Amino acid sequence: MGSNVEKVRDKYATSRLLYIFEAAVEYFISILVGTTYLAKLTTSVGISDGVTGVLTAFVSLGSGFQIFALLIAHKRPIKRFITVMHFINELCFTFLYAVPLFDISSSAKTAIFVILLLSGNVIHNIILSPKFTWMMGLVDDGSRGSFTAKKEIVSLLSGVVVSLVMGNLIDRLEEQGRLNTAFILVGISLFVLTTIHSAILLSTKEKEERVEKTPIMLRLKDAVTDKNLLKLIPVFVLWNMITYATTPFFGTYQLKELEFSMTFVAVLSVIYALVRSVFSIPLGKFADKYSFVNMLNICFSVMIVAYFLNAFGGRAAYISYHVLNAIAMAGINSGTINLIYDYTPPSRRTGALAIKNTVAGFVGFFTTLAAKPLVDSIQDAGNRFIFLENVYAQQVLSFLAMAMTVVLVVYLNLVVKKIKRPSVEESE
Repeated sequence: MGSNVEKVRDKYATSRLLYIFEAAVEYFISILVGTTYLAKLTTSVGISDGVTGVLTAFVSLGSGFQIFALLIAHKRPIKRFITVMHFINELCFTFLYAVPLFDISSSAKTAIFVILLLSGNVIHNIILSPKFTWMMGLVDDGSRGSFTAKKEIVSLLSGVVVSLVMGNLIDRLEEQGRLNTAFILVGISLFVLTTIHSAILLSTKEKEERVEKTPIMLRLKDAVTDKNLLKLIPVFVLWNMITYATTPFFGTYQLKELEFSMTFVAVLSVIYALVRSVFSIPLGKFADKYSFVNMLNICFSVMIVAYFLNAFGGRAAYISYHVLNAIAMAGINSGTINLIYDYTPPSRRTGALAIKNTVAGFVGFFTTLAAKPLVDSIQDAGNRFIFLENVYAQQVLSFLAMAMTVVLVVYLNLVVKKIKRPSVEESE
């Protein structure tokens, strides 16, 4: 019996390795359309800080469309469909770097930029849940924490090279007055990465399994009425509110208020990757042994301290926040996703992931919209807030995020810790 199980595992060993590489390449692409790179592009196009924050939050808005993943949840095989859709969404990201080169009005550039960014994020999110179900289906349930940690370490450490090379490239060419040349080179790099990503996806095996073609409304009802999922949703909603009230405004904060160069931003990403890598495996093993809820308790507590420090403002405070954020995110990303795997049976996971990301995604985006007027008002008032002077909007947002994270930790302990896992019969 044991040897048969081992043979099944060996059948997908290469595909698990390819999954690690696939995640790394996808991470490289996300770096090049992430906060500071996006801020560099929007500044070049002539988009304000507040609008840049909203555009950064398109990642969250895109998550809101994951509900459409239920339309393809039953589709088998799904590999080619996901590969084609990924290729299209990453082409949208690639063409973002062509927008500043267009000899058209600033408003037209902004419109094209918004369409490309939103389209790329929407497509990416529609296929995210089924892709995650496909890939994580290759991993044994008892080692999800450790595997996810190893996958993240490879992405983070290899991503350091991408950040350093591209950050330095943009700074050097900008100093020479050739910023458009930098955009062309980054765009070419994104196209190459998109092609490599597609090849890896096509080479990764898909488990042969029969999936019942249940009507979408029944699948939706099945997931929505899951009591465990309903208790988990507030965790995802609160965390997205916290994240999207702050992170979308940190890209311009680094480049403008703190005056970081793209090279220094790349150095920060090196520090981030190293710190997160050091903590990923210990936190993953801790989660496998003591549960993802207990791991998240630790990680969210670290974030409370991180936001508290960043509320003081200044370079040292932001760097401290950055390091603590790296420690916390070593567990939060995998922890929030694996809560679904811990508390929902396999038949409901794609639907549960789609609903979780849809609700949290829309909430995250509208949180950024709600935070934008606050950012604008503080900046328009000459960095004044109520009775405080010389205070940046990002400091105020960090203080609010700290308070909300305290609420999240309380909920995690009072509600989530008491949820019972599904029975063996439900999980089969």
